[in-house]
Order: sequence, then C-alpha cells, then structure tokens
Amino acid sequence: MKKFGYIFIISLILLPSLLSARTRKPTGNEPQTVAELLEGISLASPSQWYQGMPFIFLNERVGLSMTAEVPSEVSDTTNMQGTRWFYDSMVSEEDWMGQQLLQLRFISPEGHAYRYSTGRPMSAMADTTYHPALAIMYPEELICETDSLLRARTFYILYNDDRIFYPADSLVGMKAHQKFVPIRIDSITYGTETAPLRVAFTKGDEKGYFFASLPGSRQNATSTPLTRYLSITDPYDQHPDITPEIWSKIQLSQVQPDMTSEEVRLSWGRPSRVERGAARNGVVEIWYYSNNRILQFWDGRLNKIGIL
Repeated sequence: MKKFGYIFIISLILLPSLLSARTRKPTGNEPQTVAELLEGISLASPSQWYQGMPFIFLNERVGLSMTAEVPSEVSDTTNMQGTRWFYDSMVSEEDWMGQQLLQLRFISPEGHAYRYSTGRPMSAMADTTYHPALAIMYPEELICETDSLLRARTFYILYNDDRIFYPADSLVGMKAHQKFVPIRIDSITYGTETAPLRVAFTKGDEKGYFFASLPGSRQNATSTPLTRYLSITDPYDQHPDITPEIWSKIQLSQVQPDMTSEEVRLSWGRPSRVERGAARNGVVEIWYYSNNRILQFWDGRLNKIGIL
C-alpha cells in the first residue's frame, strides 16, 4: 500500500507538467510571417480552373470587359457587385487577321453566358503560368481560404493612414489611431477591382477594415498586399533601443526633434526623395514627403520639421 501511495503522490506532482506538455503547441513549424502563413494560396491559371468554379463579381456593372453571347441579355441596371458567377469553359475567337484567340466563358447568376477576351492565342490555354488580368471578378475559393487562415487570429497592424477605415469616425469625427498594436481579424470578404479582399478587424473597442490583395498577385498589382498590413510578431520587439515615449509617438505617426532617422522612418514611412550634403558641423539630409512636408536631419538626428 505504501508503494502505491508513493506512486499516487508522484503522479499528482507530474500530472500538471504532463498535461501542459500535451497541450503545448509546437513552435518549430509555426509560421513567423504573414507571407509564410499564406504560402500556397495563389491565383491559379485558367488551365487549372474547373467547370462551375465560383467567382465573386467585384463591380456594380458588367462593363465592357465582359461580352454577352446574346447582347439583349445585358442589363445595365442590375447591381452585380457581390454576385456569384461560374466559370464554364475556354472558347476561341477569330480576330481580323484570322488568328484564334482565347476567351473565357462565364455564366451569370441569371444563367446568361458572357465571354472575357484575353487577347492571347489559344496556345495560352495550356500555360499554367498565365494569369489573365480579370480584375472584375475573383475566385471565391481564394477568399474563403484566406478567411479560414486569418479569421480569429491576432496580428499587429502596420498602418494608421487613409488605407485603414474606421466606420465610427464618420459618426464622431476623425481621431488618432495607433499602429503597431494587436488586432483581431473578424472576417475576410470580397473587396474591389483594385483590391479584391476586404479585411474586417477589431482593435480594442474599435472596428475597422481595409482592402488588400494576396502577396505576389500580379492581377491586382495596384493594391497593397496583406503582408504589408499585418505582422505576426510585435514590431516593438525588433526595436528594443527605442524608448516607450518615442514608440508611443511612432504609433501615432508623430515626429519630434532629436528622433533618429530609423524612428522617423517607422513613424512616417520612407520619404519620396532624399537630398544629402556636407556641412561644417556634420552631414545634412533633407527628407521630402507628400503634402509638401520636409524634414531636416543633422548627423542622423531630426533637426527641423517644415512645410514647403
């Protein structure tokens, strides 16, 4: 009995550590960046699409990029944004020179057939590296996959400029919003032609959203990719030498004299132009920003803040 008592006591001592070992998440294979997290999610070429593949229409009108097979079926009054279209097949079109060009055939929600002309020869139908500039619609599967990976996860937001929208600002007026702080992703849905993903998030007691694209997406090269909006790790951990007082300024995109060039870059971003010169007392740099803002540095320290 004494032997069993010892075993029971030892089990009680070891049980918490055993349970924590079982529930501890592995750290070796966890993604360290958003790019790693989204690795493998990319726009497939039409040669890899399948009949009935759903797409989300991103514009209100069909426009000139899609041609109805039966012109009378075109409706200029129907709001198409957010509707589901379905890929049907690849078809050929003969141009005025007799060359066979590739067209992509889609079926609208009403069951009408439309064609998107790629301007590429039919040989492109077998090219797995070809991605058409079909900005008017986006594969629903990509939106769902990105949502399943990011929803309910916590990231650090890297911007607080006009790329980020806070609906409450329209009610109470503009307020200063911090960047480099944790946010929780609420959902990812369809966006716009230039930025096909709409990312909704919660930051403390604030709700916000922004529009983005997947990293490496040539189809929507004008938008900011998700990898530039979000960070898995705390950006402050990468700058241990910055004081909390200066970091709080950086979070609000504020600058003040004596900040280092790196601190200013974190706060305002990279300047559009830099002029360098030598002076009697050291090296002088002039940084130019949008809205005619200029900053003067002496030996890597912010000296003057001005407007042209």
